[in-house]
Amino acid sequence: MGDDMSSRAQLFFTTATGSRIPVDQADSFLKRLNGLMGKREGHYGLLLSPCNSIHTCFMRYCLDAVFLDSQNRIIAIRSGMKPFRATPVIRKAAKVLEFPSSLHAVDHLGEGMEIHFN
Repeated sequence: MGDDMSSRAQLFFTTATGSRIPVDQADSFLKRLNGLMGKREGHYGLLLSPCNSIHTCFMRYCLDAVFLDSQNRIIAIRSGMKPFRATPVIRKAAKVLEFPSSLHAVDHLGEGMEIHFN
């Protein structure tokens, strides 16, 4: 997959400040298993589906995770997850949207908000 995931992104997330972040989709077991492990910090996100819990094992940087229900409403946000950490299962979460913390993509997000991709 390489380190530049943005070349394959089919979705884009626009932050509150107008920054457009390419988002790759991890919708198979193998893609979810690999996730962002071993990737360099960059300008991209990853949408894991189905997913209700994540880990940051073998990560090289801190991660922000947005847990979404099936309608893309935010159930929970975990910011600044350090490498080699894990979340508990988040009830009602169907997807997880991950970003390198350095992007500050979750700064203006809150529970109950709906995420839109373009």
